[in-house]
Amino acid sequence: MKTTGAKATAAVVLVLISVSIITVDAQSRARATSSSRTGADAKSAEISPILQRVRDVSAATDRRTTTSLSTDDMLTTRIRSIRTVDFHLKNGKLVFGKLISEDRNKVIVEQVDGSKLIVDTYSKRDIESKSLQVRNVSASKYYTEMAEYFAGRTWDFKDDPDDFIQAIRFYQRSKQLIEGTSQLDREKSKELDRKVAELEADREVWTKQIESRAKLKELEFQAEYVTRFNELESKINESAAMIEASVAQIDTVLADVKKNSETLDKNIPAMEQDLRRRMDLLGAEVEANRRLLDPYGRSRRNDYGYRSRY
Repeated sequence: MKTTGAKATAAVVLVLISVSIITVDAQSRARATSSSRTGADAKSAEISPILQRVRDVSAATDRRTTTSLSTDDMLTTRIRSIRTVDFHLKNGKLVFGKLISEDRNKVIVEQVDGSKLIVDTYSKRDIESKSLQVRNVSASKYYTEMAEYFAGRTWDFKDDPDDFIQAIRFYQRSKQLIEGTSQLDREKSKELDRKVAELEADREVWTKQIESRAKLKELEFQAEYVTRFNELESKINESAAMIEASVAQIDTVLADVKKNSETLDKNIPAMEQDLRRRMDLLGAEVEANRRLLDPYGRSRRNDYGYRSRY
């Protein structure tokens, strides 16, 4: 759109200059018989409004160009800065991070969650409005701080691959923003390169240690497996011995029960005969007593005898 405006302005200027030339030529021919001084004054009087018009258009073009350049500078400055935000939710939680967008209803924030970058949306109804603060920070500073954060999380053996990748990536993005050729810019660029090289070297060492650690873990697992297997085998043997002892006790009890049952089967007929004999004696005594009480036999007699089934 800026290029189209410049072209249109140039076209207008050319048209005005052409009209000025044609007008001057016509006026010169019409006043050829007048004196040179009078002709010159009249010519200046006629040309001045047109030249003023040309000057006004040129000035407007210059102002427009200056405005365009200022807008470009503002856009460049805006790209070189990042908006950060921090606020408190009504439940007391503090939220801070990179501001993605904001309107009257919500705030979208990119924030750090451990070794990850997540994007969350917060409703302004859940935000303490007085605590909402938005700041513009240098993009280079922001990326450097993010890189230092992830670099500080390495070597804790929790998501270390992600931490190395994020730290290197942010250092490289910070370096891309350095475009100057001053001594300070060159030193800063070398410093970022040095940090990236250190992280890459640390990642190589970390990889080797992880491999050796994995081998040690495997050996430890195998040793622990053998130990636990021996313990389990010992417990199984103990359980088997206890089961065998219990089975032997059960066999002994069953043998005793069988023996007692056989003895009881043998003793039951003798016990029954003895009981019959006792009942007969008791019946005889009852009969004798009845005769004493009823010598004439008026009462009904009962049989108190006992008959064996054997």
